[in-house]
Order: sequence, then C-alpha cells, then structure tokens
Amino acid sequence: MAVEAEPAMPLTYKNPIIHKYLADPYVVWDQTAGAFFLLATGKGADDRMLPIYRSPDLANWIFVRGAVAKGGETVWNFKNFWAPEVVKIGDTYHLYYTASPKSPGNTGNRVGLAVARSIEGPYEDRGVVITHASIDGHLFIDDDGRMYFFYTIEHGNADGLAAGQIYACRMLAPDKVDSKPGQIVSHHPWQEGPWLQKRNGKYWLTYSCGNWKNDTYHVRYAIGDSPLGPFRERPEKILQSTETVKGPGHHSMFKDRKGGDWICYHGWDVKFTARYPRIDRIHFGSDKISSDGPTSTAQPFDK
Repeated sequence: MAVEAEPAMPLTYKNPIIHKYLADPYVVWDQTAGAFFLLATGKGADDRMLPIYRSPDLANWIFVRGAVAKGGETVWNFKNFWAPEVVKIGDTYHLYYTASPKSPGNTGNRVGLAVARSIEGPYEDRGVVITHASIDGHLFIDDDGRMYFFYTIEHGNADGLAAGQIYACRMLAPDKVDSKPGQIVSHHPWQEGPWLQKRNGKYWLTYSCGNWKNDTYHVRYAIGDSPLGPFRERPEKILQSTETVKGPGHHSMFKDRKGGDWICYHGWDVKFTARYPRIDRIHFGSDKISSDGPTSTAQPFDK
C-alpha cells in the first residue's frame, strides 16, 4: 500500500496570509487533520461566528466554517465574538472565546467555552468559564498536567478588578476555576492577549500593550520561574509598528511541521481600514525573544 506523501511546503510566504479582516488570529497544526488551522475574531461566511480556515502549508488558506452559532439576546454569546483559542485535551477540542449578551458597551463580556470532536467543528457551546467581566482567555497546561487560565479584565468588572490588567487562576478542569484570580501584569495603561509557554525551565509570558486602534499597539514579554510568576518584564518589544504595518499584536504562537517557532498576529494596513492575519518567525534565546516581523515582503519558509 502506497504511503501518501506530505504536501510540499511553498518556498516563500507573504503577509498578510489571508486578505480579510481577521483580528486576534490563532494558528495551530493539528496532527489528526494533517493541516494548519486559523481561527479569528468575527463572523464567518456562513453567518456562524469565529471563522475557521484550513491550510496544508501556511500559505494557502480555505474557509471551513464558523466555529460556533450565535445565541439569543439574553444568552451569554449574542455578540462580541473575540479572541478564539483551541486546546485539545484527550480527544476533545476546547475552544475558549470572548462573547457577551445584548448589553451596553462591552460590560457583558465574559470568557466561555465550546467543545468539538474535530478541530474543524462545529463546536457546541458550554457556557461561561470566567464569570466576571473578562476577555482574551488562554489555557496553559504545565508539564505536570496542572492547568492555569490567563485572561484580561474587562470594563465593568463586578469584582472590582481594574480593566486592562492580566490575571490568572488555577483550573480544576477545563471548564472549572480552582482558585481566585491573581494579578499577573498591571503596570501598563492597558495589557491584553496573554500567552504563556515553557522553555528551558522558564515561563515566558507574552502579551499586547497599547491602543488596538492605532500604532501604539505592540507585543511585549516577561519571564518567570513559575506559571503564576512573578514575571520580570524585558525591555525589548517582540512586535511594533513599521512604515507598512500598524499596531501589530494580539498574537498566538505555534510550531511548523519541522518544529520551527512562529508567531501569528494581526496588523492594520497603513490606512487603518482592516486588521489582517500575519505570521513570522520567532526566536528564543536564553533570556530573550525576537521576531522577524512584522514583514510585508516575500519571506523564505526555510531560514
């Protein structure tokens, strides 16, 4: 029986990787499906929310479906479908995302969960995970299997927590909080989109700061000795505005099929008409992160 060969990778890629308004992009390689997947904020072409795209090679993308169905006006997920992330636990895909019932402004925003047996969905909603005003949920599973959940405090927080600060808590299960949240990053006027990973015994926390509507938006990082810190912020920025890309941020990180490290993020065009999904190489040193981005010209995949 012939063995099917892996699809050949293109020699280059060019940002943006999809020419659509797709903010807060999340990219992951799924071994079961044998493809890369991108999920993003907003509505899909099928009127479902949180569009899913599939690619064999990071350069060519096709729309699959919207991940979740929109709920009614009084349901927690009626509007503001933001910042999706997918984590496979066992044989179930857990999709964390922000949404809100029909409420004034963004005060109803909460981080919730939907699940599916395939990364392509469709996903079945399981309700709110973080019960107070929150956005940008991120689940981190440590080497010992313990789970930690990171998120940003939203305006109108009933627990009195300041908006724009990053908090984290332990989890008993993928849908159940185990502890009161603790403050993780708070010294910038606004910080959001937390992402944690472990490298060489250290915990690397990356996040976006500034105003997402303009060129002050950028990505920073801090290093800690435990999942809940304390974290020591480094002075370097991983991503910041250039002449051709404005406000790069709200990222995810992933590995390609060869184990190479990448960052996925959105960036405005120079006229601020849309936030497009972008990818670039990212590099880890002993105590430093750097990236090749944001790039706008053709870049080699093998570097």
